[in-house]
Amino acid sequence: MAGVASRTGDEVAEELNLMHALYRQGGLDRHMAPHIVYAEPSCPHVGCGQPMQAIDFRLEDHGRAVHDPLVRAWWNDTGFAGRCPHCGGWIHFTIRTKSAITAEEAAKYPQLPDTWFATATIL
Repeated sequence: MAGVASRTGDEVAEELNLMHALYRQGGLDRHMAPHIVYAEPSCPHVGCGQPMQAIDFRLEDHGRAVHDPLVRAWWNDTGFAGRCPHCGGWIHFTIRTKSAITAEEAAKYPQLPDTWFATATIL
């Protein structure tokens, strides 16, 4: 393949970061409610197994007072915290990943309503 330049890992990482920034800005500009498909298929708490690969959080179902700050937190890469509907453990949800966190860590993030999963679509 003459003329095809190979890229370094740093160049690829920089391009991915630029694409991520563009994606985030577009979502923020449009005030889009978050929905996501994660690589990990379930709750990040060890032994839980609650399916959580694809989530439509349906923030619009909770009114503007919940929707607006959580949408901003999502698109500015802060993310938000919510409890697993099965094990009750706290999860930090972001555009790139979801991770198990403690209650103390969850207190540092904007939080989903206690019953967020009642209206969300979780697959």
